Amino acid sequence: MTSRPSPDDAETDTEATLRARLSDIPARLSDIPARLSNLRVVFVALAVFLSVLGAAATGPAAATLAGGDAATVGETPATADGDEVTPAIATDDEAGPGGAARREISGSFSRPMYTGTAGDPVEIRHVISSSGNDSAYLLIGGNRLTDSGGTVGFVDVVKTSDRSTTINTRLIGTNQSSVKSCSAADVDCDLQFENEDGEVIAENLSELSETGSTGAGGLARPLVPQRYRLAITNGTFVVRDSGAVDPVKVADESDLVLRKPTFDDSVEVFTTADSEVTTDGEGGTESLGALRESGLDRAAVTKGDRVVLGFESTGIWGALSYFAKNRSDGSIEAGTQTDHRALGDLLEAEEGVSLRVRETNPRQNERPAELDLANADPDDVTLYLAEGETLERGDSDQAPSRFHLAIDTSDGGPFTDDPEPGDEFSVEFALEGTEGEQYEFRDGQGPPEAFEPKSAADDQYPYHESADGRVSAEASFAIVERYLRYDHATADGDILVEAENGTITGRTSILPVTDLSATIVRDDDGEPTRTESELTIEDENFSVDSGLTNVTPGTEASYRLYQGQSLQDSRTIVVVDDAEDPARLRLGDETTTNLTVTRGESLSNLSATVRNVGQLENRERLSLDVGDGAIVDERHVTVEPRGSEAETFGELDAELEPGEYPYVLSIDGHSVEGTLLVEADPSVTRVDDPGADEEGSAAADGEDGADENGSDDGDATDRESNETSSEGGGDETPGDEAPSDAPAAFLPFGIGTRETFGGTVLVGATYLLGHWV
Repeated sequence: MTSRPSPDDAETDTEATLRARLSDIPARLSDIPARLSNLRVVFVALAVFLSVLGAAATGPAAATLAGGDAATVGETPATADGDEVTPAIATDDEAGPGGAARREISGSFSRPMYTGTAGDPVEIRHVISSSGNDSAYLLIGGNRLTDSGGTVGFVDVVKTSDRSTTINTRLIGTNQSSVKSCSAADVDCDLQFENEDGEVIAENLSELSETGSTGAGGLARPLVPQRYRLAITNGTFVVRDSGAVDPVKVADESDLVLRKPTFDDSVEVFTTADSEVTTDGEGGTESLGALRESGLDRAAVTKGDRVVLGFESTGIWGALSYFAKNRSDGSIEAGTQTDHRALGDLLEAEEGVSLRVRETNPRQNERPAELDLANADPDDVTLYLAEGETLERGDSDQAPSRFHLAIDTSDGGPFTDDPEPGDEFSVEFALEGTEGEQYEFRDGQGPPEAFEPKSAADDQYPYHESADGRVSAEASFAIVERYLRYDHATADGDILVEAENGTITGRTSILPVTDLSATIVRDDDGEPTRTESELTIEDENFSVDSGLTNVTPGTEASYRLYQGQSLQDSRTIVVVDDAEDPARLRLGDETTTNLTVTRGESLSNLSATVRNVGQLENRERLSLDVGDGAIVDERHVTVEPRGSEAETFGELDAELEPGEYPYVLSIDGHSVEGTLLVEADPSVTRVDDPGADEEGSAAADGEDGADENGSDDGDATDRESNETSSEGGGDETPGDEAPSDAPAAFLPFGIGTRETFGGTVLVGATYLLGHWV
């Protein structure tokens, strides 16, 4: 059995062990510096590894840091496009080129590259944090170009701490920059610029500009389409001998690529109802979609409605947002409205943007009416901002590239003279420019004035190159009367409705959204019948149910038209069989179709019965043609609804040679044919020529000169003519007849089938709300 140590032995062993360990402490402490040195090497190597790994993970922006030739000890690495960069992590114990300790900055961009249009706002989204009360800075530009090796000619440093920075590319670098530029006197920035030898050469952008560094001075013109570097820094920079400005400490990098502005040379034109109609008189904000739903795609604008003009262009939105902000409208976004006066301010500025809406057919001695945008009331003109339909806008999802103007055409509106029906207007939206000229800022110290050009050509668009000229988009519209035109109505204005369907139809210039209704009242033997119907408008046609289907033709009813509660029209409805021909006149069966008369006898036995088979009184022309023009007659006949009139022709004589003659009676497109038989007059005896055969006297036996019916072919006048014309004796053969001297035929009058008499003929009727024309 193993014996257990006594407590005294255990205590002795413990004390010995403790004394051994304490004696080893000095040796271990002397080894700590060497171990710490080795650990530092490990950490530095780990930092470099993580930096390279992070560059590979961040895509194009991080690739910019890793691109180019590898840097040797003491050199600054360069990007593939020539931009010189520094490691992407800044720590408190790292020193700048001058050896001064700088604060820690961390941050990142949401994407490796941002795209936009020169002249428009661009939103840069990022995450930035800094220690304590220190600030972070966003470097814009200062980089070198890949193709030429020169610099972009611009550098700005912006103080930022938010999650995004919106750069107005029309204003950046000017005295109206929308960001907290360190070039502004009221922005406190802690910056330091050193040369490649580590000497401090400037502590703000103003001092930097005095050094002559490329891009540090005032801009010659607004920021041009190009690639500009973006970097999150702590405010320390190195100015290279090439003029490039590089950050000493970089948390993250990205690129801003600006493209040249584009222009759509088409203008959208449509018409929509007055806001009182679209909002039911309750006011409120209308969307552009609501305008389209309540309007029509047409250039004919009904007087009192609104014309909507749509234009699309990029490169103007930075300036427009500036003027909108000055009007207290804040930022501009697609899908919103803004003060139309902001557009007026843009047009009045020397920015090379013009818009003109002008009458093209003024009356004699009158000035053409024009849109006066600057003095227009907000109730008369509304400016809508929208996303573009044709042009690319870059990365900013909310940026508009299209604007619409809704313009009221009522009296007392935004025009210099009230537009009237028949007036025509031209529309022109343009970006002004003169070939060989370019927009330039006025010379001066520091940031230039944003809207004070020194261009030799007046009104030059800032983003036209010297080879560019004026571009424009044009359209037109016309003002038309506000009317309803009924398809079937009399000259007296009565509306005709067919019993078969009972629908009132017509054409109108009124928009479909307009609230129109009709009340039709018919007085029966008992209680009156009332029908209330909505007036439906589609494709400029309207219809309304009268409630008179299958009602007896000839029935009358009263008709009243309302817009909302306002009475617009009142008239009579007449139910008819055929609305196209409601007052037809026809020849009845009693009309004579065969008649026999003696030569020279009156046609008093020839009669025509004219019946009105319609529901309206009518007056039409009745014509008679005998023998293809041998006898003609015309007269007008008036017949009451469902009535008839008998016409005779006793004033006409049958002065025709004996024989058969066809005749035609016609009225209102209807005709009846008949036959007229003319017989010789038995009371007339023919007297032969005295120089003829002596045995041919008297011809009482019916020979030589009598027809088969025993009638003489000539009259007394013929015989007298024969007797006085035979002086040579015996030259004329017995039995020859003298020429007939019946009355010559005359041509019918050159008048159409229908004429307007008594206000009863069917016509198209137009009702202009308020009066008839």
